[in-house]
Amino acid sequence: MKSYSSRILLLLVGVVLATISLPARNQLRPLPPGTSARDELRKILPKHSVLPPVARFDEPSVPSDPQDQERRVHRERLKGLNNHRLIRDPGVREIDGQAESISLTIVDGVQILKPGEVPDPVGLPILGSIVVIGTVTSSNAYVTQDHTGMFSEYKVAVEEVLKPDPESGISVRDEITAWRSGGSLQFPAGHITHFITAGRGFPEVGTQYVFFLRQPDKTVRDYAINTAYSLKDQLVLALDDIVYNRPFDGMPANGFLDKLRQEINARQQGGKDQ
Repeated sequence: MKSYSSRILLLLVGVVLATISLPARNQLRPLPPGTSARDELRKILPKHSVLPPVARFDEPSVPSDPQDQERRVHRERLKGLNNHRLIRDPGVREIDGQAESISLTIVDGVQILKPGEVPDPVGLPILGSIVVIGTVTSSNAYVTQDHTGMFSEYKVAVEEVLKPDPESGISVRDEITAWRSGGSLQFPAGHITHFITAGRGFPEVGTQYVFFLRQPDKTVRDYAINTAYSLKDQLVLALDDIVYNRPFDGMPANGFLDKLRQEINARQQGGKDQ
């Protein structure tokens, strides 16, 4: 009986070791009396995040570069990203007495593994990620063509590839495009709405980061940011305010990079990386 129970337990573990993403929930965050949207925004954003880049509602969102156009077309086709209701121009500068508002998205999910895979160490989402060190050189935001999604995208100068992906072909000295859902949108009358995902920050231009990236479409050189850590003054600062990122926040950079390289090597040598 004991042996049978153990087999059932192993079977259940095998079933659970997969990735489940639950639907995102969007809400307009009510502001406490006497506070401004900008004050509340700073409270919502992770402590090491900068303010999101700003797009204008009345400006064309189609980039001039053909490759950037292709990236956005493919990005907007990805399921589950354009999860806002139709973004409409309010036509006024102030809504409920505020010149700025916040649209907060809460993403629910459970991160699990396939049978036989070695779990990632806490705070290092190595499995399925391309890991690079790079400096953010520019940022911009845009609203999707159908006005149901908001994105911030970043140009990143790659300085070191810690965990490559043969299909992505990222090399040192490449400039890649990385992105996150969210950003700020200014309407013609002057009102600004900040589209924020709870717990996820926005990288700073001119700062070096360790990026954990995924490539949703292998045919396009376009990379979503899973998470990132900035390398400032020889310290590691977590971009995201998620529980599993916190163990490394404030850690000496050399120790963090040594730990990360060891974990990457262990997975590559063990053949468990995906």
